[in-house]
Amino acid sequence: MALLAAVGILVGACGGGSGKDNSSAGDTKANKTALETPNGPKIEVSAKEFSFTPATLTLKAGQGSTIVLKNTGSIEHDLTVSDAGFKVTVPASQSGDKVLTIAKAGTYEFHCAVPGHKDAGMKGQITVE
Repeated sequence: MALLAAVGILVGACGGGSGKDNSSAGDTKANKTALETPNGPKIEVSAKEFSFTPATLTLKAGQGSTIVLKNTGSIEHDLTVSDAGFKVTVPASQSGDKVLTIAKAGTYEFHCAVPGHKDAGMKGQITVE
């Protein structure tokens, strides 16, 4: 009986994942695990046809921040920071998140990369301090 319990504990301790890292620098989908979330802040941004709320964000240089994009619109939207190689895409009426880290202080633009959305005003500004 004790041997059976010990085997159960060992199996439970060793199971916990496939060992695969499903993230990549070019990942455009939003679902991330808690292990990938940094100790930095979570910043919630709402997206809808043709605006972001808030439209200005402030981040700390070199610190990862989890961008939580809530799509309250009727079509897919994304939040793209071209200068940082960052993009999180979320279907209509859903939410998703992804970690954004910008190493250098400065001002950066974010926008929705769906054709025509940026030109219609779906953009904002990130200040990195």
